[in-house]
Parts: sequence; C-alpha cells; structure tokens
Amino acid sequence: MTNIGVGDGNYFEKWYSNRDWRFYRPILSEVIFFSEPGPILDVGAGTGLFVEAALRWGLHCVGIEGSGEAVEIGRQRYLNLSLRRHLLSERFPFEDESFQTVLMNQVIEHLEPNVARHTVSETVRVLRPGGMVMITSPSRFNKYERMDDPTHINMYSPTELRNLVASTGFRGIVATDYPLDLLGQNYLSRKIMSLLFLLTRWDRLSATANCRGYKRPEKPT
Repeated sequence: MTNIGVGDGNYFEKWYSNRDWRFYRPILSEVIFFSEPGPILDVGAGTGLFVEAALRWGLHCVGIEGSGEAVEIGRQRYLNLSLRRHLLSERFPFEDESFQTVLMNQVIEHLEPNVARHTVSETVRVLRPGGMVMITSPSRFNKYERMDDPTHINMYSPTELRNLVASTGFRGIVATDYPLDLLGQNYLSRKIMSLLFLLTRWDRLSATANCRGYKRPEKPT
C-alpha cells in the first residue's frame, strides 16, 4: 500500500491557515448529537483542529495523521494536542473497541482505494459495539473539488461510499449529503435544488459523499 494522498506543510498552510478550532464546532456538535459519550478518534486529523476543539470542550479525543509536517504544526499551535503521526495504510495503533466515535472528515478522497477500505475496516475494529463513524467528503460528481485539489485521488459517489461502509460491517447507515449549486447560489435556486435532491437522491446532483454508520451492538446475553 502507498500513501500518495498525504499532504505536505505547504498543503496544510494553503487550505487550513485561515481556520482555527472554532471552525470545527459544527462537526463536533454532530458527533455529540448522533453518537454516545466516549473517546473520539479523528482519522486523518491534519493539523489537529478538530482534536483541539474536542479537547477545549473537555472531551477525550485523539488524532492520527500521515503527514509529519501537519503533526508538527498542530503540536506547535497547541501544546497538549493528542495528535500522532501514523500512515493509514498501517494497522491503527489502538486496541480493539477503544473508541465510541471515529471521524473521517475530508479524508477518504485522499486515500487510494485499497488504503480507503483498510482504513474503514480498521475503524470498525477500534470502535466499541454501537459506536459511530462519521465520514464527510466531496462527491466525485463535484467537478470543482475534483479539479481544485490534486490530492483528491479517489472520490466516491454517495452510493459508492455507503456501499463501502456497509461492506466493512457497519449498519444503520444514514446519508447526510447536500446538493450541488447547479442553478446558482441565490436563495430560490438553492431551495429548488434542495427539493429536487430530496425527491430524487440522484448521485449526480450531490456535492458530497457523506454518511454516518454504526457498528453492530453486542447481542444481549
């Protein structure tokens, strides 16, 4: 397995220098709303801004990231950041059932197909029974995202992503996609696209490939 989608320091400076931990509060609120209390793992954590957001709210969160430069940026920014370098082609450095929630935010599109499957499979292993994975990524029909970032090497359609997640053992999979701005960005155009997308769920109308899934809970004894 290789890791050609790993960004360097210049990549993270370009895309993340204008953000701080507050940018990730909406994602953190989704984790709290849809999962249960327990340790959180951020897979492909970049410079650790989501990890920092969780820590500032008093939550136990650990991040793993393939870019050593990103890890160093994060550690210089926030002294007590729980962020470690780890290539996602390798087994996660955690015991089975260590986490209640795993986040893969804008990560899977950077991974080669075999690494992506391995990563989702490892997510199942380290989750507790009933634990949740939350994956966000651009859809392969999102031409802007496909062309704007050369590290987007493996983009999924919403259906393809859900099939991958289901094939690795997750259940209760929920799509959380939103539509492309094909008709413009004014209020009426967006409402029309949202309604059309809601009625059809056609992959080609989706800007994203996002979903939540849950590990099968233990059977009662």
